[in-house]
This record gives sequence, C-alpha cells and structure tokens, in this order.
Amino acid sequence: MKRATFLLMMLCICMASFAQAEKAAILMVHFGTTEPTGRALSLETVNKDVKAAFPDMEVRQAYASAIIRNIWDKRGEHFYSPQEALMQLRADGYERVYVQSTTLMEGYEMTYLREAIAALQPFFKVLKAGNPLLYSVEDCQQVLDILTQDAAEKNQAVVLVGHGTTHPSTAVYAMLQTMLQEREQANWFVSTIEGYPTQEMTLKSIQQHKLKKVLLRPLLLTAGDHARNDISKEWKSFFEEQGYDVSVRLQGLGEIQAIRNIYIQHIKDMLK
Repeated sequence: MKRATFLLMMLCICMASFAQAEKAAILMVHFGTTEPTGRALSLETVNKDVKAAFPDMEVRQAYASAIIRNIWDKRGEHFYSPQEALMQLRADGYERVYVQSTTLMEGYEMTYLREAIAALQPFFKVLKAGNPLLYSVEDCQQVLDILTQDAAEKNQAVVLVGHGTTHPSTAVYAMLQTMLQEREQANWFVSTIEGYPTQEMTLKSIQQHKLKKVLLRPLLLTAGDHARNDISKEWKSFFEEQGYDVSVRLQGLGEIQAIRNIYIQHIKDMLK
C-alpha cells in the first residue's frame, strides 16, 4: 500500500512538472503610445483579440520604447520592456513563449527585438518571434485590399501616411505605392513623415492627376502623437496651403478588425 501511494505521489509530481514545462504564453510587443485613446482603440484591442483567439494561452504585453515607458511611469502606470516581460514569464514558469510584434515592417524595432530574443533563447524551451504586419508581398497586398475597400471620392486623393525609416525596409512604402499603381488605383498614394516617398513627391503626383481634394489617413498602428500632430496639423496645413480641400481620418490600423486578423494569422503561423 505504501509503495502504491508513493508511486501515485511521484506520478502526480511528474504530471505537474510536465504541465508546468508545457505552459505557453504569447507576448505582444508594441512600440507603445502616450495617447490614451489610441492605446485603448488599437493596442488594447489587439491584445483583446489575441486573447480571444488563443484562450488556452497566457497573453501579456510589453512596450519597446523606453521613452514611452518612462512617460507612463510618471503617470503611475508601469509597462515592461520586452526583455523584462520575457524574464518575468520565465520566472512564472513559462518555457514556451511566442513573441508577436505589432510593428509594421522588418525595420530597426524588429532587429532589436530579434536580437533580444536570441540573447534570451537559452532560458526557454521555445522562444520564437512572429513576423511584422507588412512582412511578405502577400501581407502588403492584403493590407491594401483592406484599406482600399473605402472608395475614394471623385477628384479626391487618399494619402496613406506612414512614419518612415532610414532602415532598408523603407522600400516597403515604395512597393505599396507600386502595388497601388498596378491596381490602377490612381487616387491612392503612400507617403511618409520621415522617409520615402516624401511629402513633396506625393504632392507632385497629386498635382499630375489634377485632383482637388485630399484625404489623409495614418499608415500607423495607432492614431497617436504622429497622427494627431504631424498628420492632422502639419500635413493638413501643407496641402491646404497648396489649395486643396483637406480632411483627415484619424484611425489607427489597430482599430481595423481585418488588420488585427493578420497579426493573429502570423501568431498561428508561429505556432505551427
């Protein structure tokens, strides 16, 4: 009887250890935003959808930007860095962790994240990173399918304004513009705040098409500071000074269900 009881106890311990070893989590890594509304409509909504799509997995988040984390600290709310979040997950017994960034392309942010994951790899049984939103040609086509569902008005230019980067991944913006041309969606343009294509290039293209109105839309995950200041103020004023009737659609990509579904699919691809 004692031997049977001992064996049963050992079996329970082994099963508990196995269950703990199989604990899996998803870490959502956002660049972050200081704008509460943009955070709620985009970042928190993405998190919520991921939790609904993977109910059997722990879902946590981290902010990649130290500046944004410090601002929230001063407001009394703390966000982990990706490294801190990963080590906390390991301390909590998670050996299988799948990291999904909500960055748009394979730029500096993804480089830093992949380097952090590589450094922490020895601490986990499985530690993987999913791909950003605009990773493949198919991803780019799908995003354009989603964004161009709302047809442009007559004589209206729709300008998708991204942040821009000095990283070679800036080529993605030009590829999106080429795709729009290939689709013969002549009223649609891709431009950037700090990259290529430039605001001046986009203006020249709009002038060549003899359009009268301009609709500015953020090609950004959240309608945060860049959308509310750079796009809604500086870009709007710039085109108004050129004589255009300008409107702004303050909607981050994270507010669009179909865009969030692409991130979810990238997580599913990671889990295969």
